[in-house]
This record gives sequence, structure tokens and C-alpha cells, in this order.
Amino acid sequence: MRRLVVLLLLSFSVVTNLWAKRDVVGSKGANVVGVVTCDGKPMEGVLVSDGALFARTDSLGVYSLASLKYYGSVFVITPSGYEPTTRRGNIPQFWAPLEQDKLQKVERHDFSLRKVDNNRHRMIFTADMHISARNDDMLQFKRTCMPALRRAAAVKDSIPVYSVILGDLCRNDSWYSQDIDPSDVVRLMSTIRYPAMFYTVMGENEYDGSVPAGVLTDHQASKLYATTCAPRFYSFNIGQVHYVVLDNTFFKNEAGDGKYPTEVVGKRNFDRRVSADCLAWLRRDLEYVEDKSTPIVVCMHHSVVRMSNKGKLIKALSKAEDTDSLVSCFNDFSSVRFVTAHIHRRRVSQPKELKNITEHTVTSLSGNNWETGYNGFPHICSDGSPAGFELFDYDGRELKWHFCPVGDETLPFRLYDMRKVGEKYRKDEDMQNFLRAYPKKRMDYGDESFADYVYINYWCEEPGSKLEVWDDTKQLKVRRVYHDDPLYTRSTLVIRHKNSRGKKINIPRNSPQHLFRVKTDSTSTHLRVRAVDSFGQEAADTLFLL
Repeated sequence: MRRLVVLLLLSFSVVTNLWAKRDVVGSKGANVVGVVTCDGKPMEGVLVSDGALFARTDSLGVYSLASLKYYGSVFVITPSGYEPTTRRGNIPQFWAPLEQDKLQKVERHDFSLRKVDNNRHRMIFTADMHISARNDDMLQFKRTCMPALRRAAAVKDSIPVYSVILGDLCRNDSWYSQDIDPSDVVRLMSTIRYPAMFYTVMGENEYDGSVPAGVLTDHQASKLYATTCAPRFYSFNIGQVHYVVLDNTFFKNEAGDGKYPTEVVGKRNFDRRVSADCLAWLRRDLEYVEDKSTPIVVCMHHSVVRMSNKGKLIKALSKAEDTDSLVSCFNDFSSVRFVTAHIHRRRVSQPKELKNITEHTVTSLSGNNWETGYNGFPHICSDGSPAGFELFDYDGRELKWHFCPVGDETLPFRLYDMRKVGEKYRKDEDMQNFLRAYPKKRMDYGDESFADYVYINYWCEEPGSKLEVWDDTKQLKVRRVYHDDPLYTRSTLVIRHKNSRGKKINIPRNSPQHLFRVKTDSTSTHLRVRAVDSFGQEAADTLFLL
């Protein structure tokens, strides 16, 4: 009996190998063909695309495309209940590069999927890694970020965990000076065992700065990324969720002033928009999502919609009509979430004008380009929030999300006793030199007018959250202010000024939208701060004022 089983298994293996090696004949005129299988068996009805055309596999698992090969890749739109096989442990093999200069050549690209129950799953969204051999960035990433990412991936019940890296893997002004391009970072994430299968998104730093300005700059400058990392835009299904990855950077690289390495021939500038070709592909992709109540998660680098300080809708792409064109693609869907990055800040925006769209802006893994950690301070971003990442936990169509810092901060807020902050401002010589150099750019918290306040940087503030403060006897009025985060000023800007040796540097205003303050009086001995997120999770702390 055992011998019979072995013979049957060997026979199955032989048949599977023959299947993989057999000739595949596509439709007339097809130049990209292949087979999609699961456990060696053909899969019927799976969507495959080249960024322009779509095809479904037939009963034999065969797809064929008469492709222009313009976008340089072919990819499977992974169906629900499946996931791609991986290379080097965590690089999903859902796509393959095409030979763009060989239009007549018939290319075969097979894809293998594996069945998995991913109705419940976790998605880890990270962003803005900016690996460029500066500020000990790789060492900081391994020591600070990887432990937190591993904890996030170690979920109960062994549900599948995936990740999307939302662009700016590296810095394109360092491609040549430091010999680090996006493909190097992808390989690095595999080498250090990034703890989940990861998908990548194009940001402005995934474009090659050596491509001069011209009609085809955006296309030519994207080739390295599109042939080594991932397609510029694609989609996949996990459980009951349809994920879409879009490139909303239009790279121009207009002639610059020569401040970058000689290989970088322009200013590395860009517009924030989705190309017409990408929009056309997106509309076709969404047509295949027949149930319009399906949750749609759209992953991009640049913000699309956000709220002003007065609660008004801001159309955040370069032109309002660019935002309108993208948003209109989702009019038929009831639940759409844009997940974006770029600004190194966290926020959740729910414009009342767009009832079906919520935008989650994910903060940066690099903090502010690894500066604060390198300077010996907590690893924070320009709004004072900790460097970190976002978790989406889906159970069917039900979503819960939360922010995960990568450092030692365990609370969703930080408290500043401004009396003590003021003392540090006045006694710190470097701070005083900085304030004298930029008197109109930063707030001087050494001024006694701030002494009776406690500031609260509540970076997890979002629609539906709540922040409450009590002193010994009463609840205090909490007021939002658009002031500087003192820790960011001290950990980054003061040191930049000191290192500049008197040279004027760019000091932008970086006032967070999630900074609050309460006024205390002389009888207050301590404050109790309570934050409740949109899912009812509480966090509290006490600040002693004695």
C-alpha cells in the first residue's frame, strides 16, 4: 500500500512538472502568455493584466495578452482566498518584468498561487523608510523598527499577515552617491527578514534622477523600479477586501541648480497626480469588482484628500481636477479608504463632502529621515509623533485600525509641563542661539506666558476619538493649538542649526494639527489625562506638577 501511495505521488509530481513545461498557445497576436496554477493544478477565471489590458485564465489556467509591454510588467490580480508564492521568504511573486524593447517576442510567464484562509487578516502599512546610508539609518531600522514590526506580525490565531510599504524606500539623490536604489532596499528587507509578505508603492524617490526632463521623463525614470521591484500600479484581493496600488507621482526632474550628485541631472521635482493611463486601468479594474459594497483600500504615496485646520476639504493633489478625477472612480463604492504617506505625519481624514471615502495618512518609519534617533533623542517625526506604522485588522468586512510606535512610547500622547520646558529653553545655549537666529520661525517656550500651561501632543486624535483632562478638583477645557512641538524643535531643528555653523538653513513651520493645551492654576498639583480612540480603547496618564 505504501509503495502504491509513493508511486501515485511521484506520478502526480511528474504530471505537474509536465504541465508547467508544456507549450502554451495564446490567442492570435498574443505576445505575453502563461499559466496560473495552485498546487500544480490550473486555475480558471483568474484576472491577469499588463497595466493596460486584462485577461482571464481559461479552463486550462492559460492567459494571453496582445501587449504593448509599455509598463514593463505582467501581473496576476490575486483572487480572494489565495496568495502568491514568495521569493526569498517574503517577496510576493505575483508579477514578472517584460522585455519592453522586444515587442514581437512571445514571452511566457507562469504564476503559482497557494490557497489560504485570509478572510481575517492583518495589513501592516509602513512608509518613508528613506534608506540612504545616512544617520546610521540601517542600524536604526534594525534596532528600533524591526522589533516593533515583528511584534505586530506575531498575531494570535496565526491569521495571515501582509504589508504594504507606501513609497520612498530610499532617496533618489543617493542612488548613485551611496549606491542604494529601490531594488537594493527590497533585497535588504528580505535579507533582514522583514516579518511579512510585502508589497511596494512608488513614491517620488523610486524615480531615477539621472533621466533628464522631457516628454517621457516620468515613464523612463520609472523603469528601474518597474522591472525590479513591482508594477507601477496593480491590485489584489485579500479576504473580502480589494486592495489597489496606484502611482500618484508624476516625475518631471526639471533642470536644477546642481546641488545634487552629478548623476542627478534635475531638481527631482514632480506633480502629485495619477496619469490618464493609470486612471483608465483603474476604472477597468474596478469594473471587475461586481459587489460595490466590497471594501476598497487604495494605497498611494501622496495624500489625495485631507481636512484644513477649519475642517474644510482640501483637494491635495497638484490640481483640484486631479483629485476629482481620481475620487470619481469610486463613486459606486460604499466603503473606500485611501492609505497614503509622504508627509511623515499621522492623520485620519473623513471629509463630510465625501461620504464614502476616508483617508489614512501613515507616519514615517524613518521619523524625520532618521535624524532624531541619530541625535540621541526619541525616534520622532516632524509633528512630534513617534516614528511608527499603521495596522489594519480585517475580520471579513469589519475593520479596526491602530497606530504602532516603534520606540518606547506606549501612550497615544505625550505631555509637556511647560514650566519645565521653559526652564530648559532658557538654560539651553544651543536653543537660545537657534531662537536668536530664527526669531520669527519658532515659538520661544522660555517666555513666562507659557508657564501655566500643559501641552498634549495627541497624535492618535482622529474622528470619533476623545481627549479629557482633570486637575485636582475639576475637568479642564482642552484647546487645540497650532504651535511647535518642543521635542521636535530641540531634537532636530536646533541641532541642524548648530551643525550649519552659522549658515542659514530652511526652517519650515511644522505645527501639528493634534497639539492641545490646558491652563493650570497655582493650586493644581497634578493632571489626569484620558484619551479614548474611535473604537473605545482607553489610555490614561497622570502628570505631577509639584
